[in-house]
Amino acid sequence: MDLVQNLKENTEAFIALVNTFSDKDFNKKPDDDTWSAAENTEHIIRSEFGTARLFSGKTETAPDRDSATLIADIEKAFLNREEKYRSFGVVNPTTGEKNKEELLKKFMEMRKEVLELIQHQNLDELCVKFEHPVYGYLTRREWVRFNIVHAKRHMMQMEELKQKI
Repeated sequence: MDLVQNLKENTEAFIALVNTFSDKDFNKKPDDDTWSAAENTEHIIRSEFGTARLFSGKTETAPDRDSATLIADIEKAFLNREEKYRSFGVVNPTTGEKNKEELLKKFMEMRKEVLELIQHQNLDELCVKFEHPVYGYLTRREWVRFNIVHAKRHMMQMEELKQKI
């Protein structure tokens, strides 16, 4: 599937899932160790916040890069719900109540900006302005696939959350 179409579909699916939570349930947590739908949404926003700037920053060619294998590794790791991960630093959600409409607006604006950029940029250039904390420097294609897979993981978490609240 075309990367642009895949990102559009992922964006629409994420928004649709978030909208299945009532305003009352959006911030609800079944326990202290489980993120609310609001926290999951904010985490995705905080994780993707700099993507457009990154894509407009310094790049390098990577002619021998095996993106397909790296993307497969990312998908295998992040779509395995048996594996638990801890986020850290600026990507962690903030405390307090969150507004669903405001978060969705930010999410849609960020994704729209990335969608516009990737339609006119070389997706296989390595973005060297920022290193992914686990995978190192990634190409634009790899970043987009990571963002899609990361959002899918949190969508799975939100589906599980719906069963608990």
